[in-house]
Amino acid sequence: MNLLKLMIGGIICVIWFLIIHTIKMFRMYLVLLEHRVDFKKFIFAYLRTTLVNLIIPFKLGEIYRMFVYSRMTGNAGTGIAGTLVDRFFDTAALVLILIPLHVLYPDKISGVSVFLAVFVILTVFVYLIFMPAYGYLNKYIIMNRESRNSMAVLRFLEVIRSAYDYVKRLVSGRYAIIILMSFAAWVLEGGLLFVIAWITGIDYNAGVFSDYITSIMSTVSNALQVKYTVFSIVVIAICTLATGIYLYAGRNKKSIRSEKVER
Repeated sequence: MNLLKLMIGGIICVIWFLIIHTIKMFRMYLVLLEHRVDFKKFIFAYLRTTLVNLIIPFKLGEIYRMFVYSRMTGNAGTGIAGTLVDRFFDTAALVLILIPLHVLYPDKISGVSVFLAVFVILTVFVYLIFMPAYGYLNKYIIMNRESRNSMAVLRFLEVIRSAYDYVKRLVSGRYAIIILMSFAAWVLEGGLLFVIAWITGIDYNAGVFSDYITSIMSTVSNALQVKYTVFSIVVIAICTLATGIYLYAGRNKKSIRSEKVER
């Protein structure tokens, strides 16, 4: 019975997990949509960057993700901004889930949850006030250019404005679907954690989920997080290897065909 439970549960978990990462993958693809990256190569890039991110702690694998997407798009700004935008929407969706959760279970509030909520609120606030503030400061400095540093400040403001516009273009017209995909991914991940906890005999509740989030962002060990991470690494590693072999075989076929044509 335990073996049957493990097999059925394992199959369900793998399928569930792949659905979650399909959603996350398409979310990132939406961010990079206008750069028309090759979809097959993008899948491989997503898988291997996700694998690295799972292995390296503190989400430091995001640096590698930035590097990979920068090379893929041929633009460092796109790689960095795209990754940051993807992370922001992922965090915003998580906060939308954590807030009602902590309202119902106030004793489960963690420092990480508070930090994430403050980060999202401040980011949204800065985003909303940036253009009015930029317009006012730009006008004020132009009308009161009494300091030698005025031009330097204006140039700095233009750099910030360019970055703001660039990020805005990355998600223009896609805000709603990206946040919905992020929300769906977290809800499904919460459900998957429940299934894994059920299979492995771990009690699952709001506190366990909160501890799981804390463990992701810190060095605090969590039994469920360890099991989920190991499971994730195994599945993503297999998918990465399979995709890499598929792409390599495809390149070989193309090279063989081109050689035949030349002959």
